[in-house]
Amino acid sequence: MNSPGLISVIIPFFNASAYLENCLEALRRSEHRGYELILVDDGSTDSSLETARRFAGRILMFPSPRGPAFARNRGAEVAKGEILFFIDADVYCHPQTLVQVSAAFTADADLAAVIGSYDDAPPAANFLSRYKNLTHHYVHQNSSPEASTFWTGCGAIKREIFLKLGGFDESYRTPSIEDIELGYRLRAKGYRIALCKQLVVKHAKRWTLASLLRSDILDRAIPWTVLQLTYGGIVNDLNVSRPQRAASAFTCLALLLCTLGFWNQWFLVGAVIGLLPVIGWNHKLYRFYYEHGGTRFCLRAVAMHWLYYIYSTIAFGAGCLKYLARRQKP
Repeated sequence: MNSPGLISVIIPFFNASAYLENCLEALRRSEHRGYELILVDDGSTDSSLETARRFAGRILMFPSPRGPAFARNRGAEVAKGEILFFIDADVYCHPQTLVQVSAAFTADADLAAVIGSYDDAPPAANFLSRYKNLTHHYVHQNSSPEASTFWTGCGAIKREIFLKLGGFDESYRTPSIEDIELGYRLRAKGYRIALCKQLVVKHAKRWTLASLLRSDILDRAIPWTVLQLTYGGIVNDLNVSRPQRAASAFTCLALLLCTLGFWNQWFLVGAVIGLLPVIGWNHKLYRFYYEHGGTRFCLRAVAMHWLYYIYSTIAFGAGCLKYLARRQKP
């Protein structure tokens, strides 16, 4: 296809004063000049709106938070570009980001949407932020280029198709899986989504243990499980691929054996043996941790990754129960 021309960059924000200025400064340095910027204030009570006014002439404002799905839909309704490019307020584009978005649609006329990934150099220096960001980068960089879902951290979609499908599901009132849900509808209608490995952005969010667990369990794992079961099965992609599901099961088995080791030390031997395939399935990821943080970081990241397997398995069970409960409702 010909170059898509104007790209509408849509950024919703809610109390994002810690990140928004750097986000917009990074976008201002874009080497692709054919874009319009649409900012959507989802009821902020901090100084975010004042920051936004310094960068954009088109700002949509709402008095109370309605969630990012609602905010992005309102931005899409006023957009003029053929391509809608969604990023979060804590995401910093690189100068080539929009160039790569345009190039992806130019190279393949059949694409409905394109997603990217976080880069491997997060600005937040604390352990959990580096662990979370690097894990995300590695998983996306090693997943299928024919994506199974959409992602609004760095995702572009043809405006015509977005509006045809009704945009994001606004029943998601907080940041959750509204982007994943749209991706499922895209795939169900036969549209293609590409995961472009060259399309990377910087994620500035500073994670804490509480925010990470809340996001991974309540905002992602449980509703994603319900969504996948609603569509008929678990996808074999990203962090829910078959090897990753098997690794979750073996990690939980090792935890059980460790617990039984209080009564019989031979169970501890079984736990070690149970973790060997987990290490085997993830040895490239763990080497990636080592290369980007050294021995101490790698050991902490591996332990955190095993904890992730455990709470993800629990969340999967909770999601299954929630799905069954919904099916039983009249």
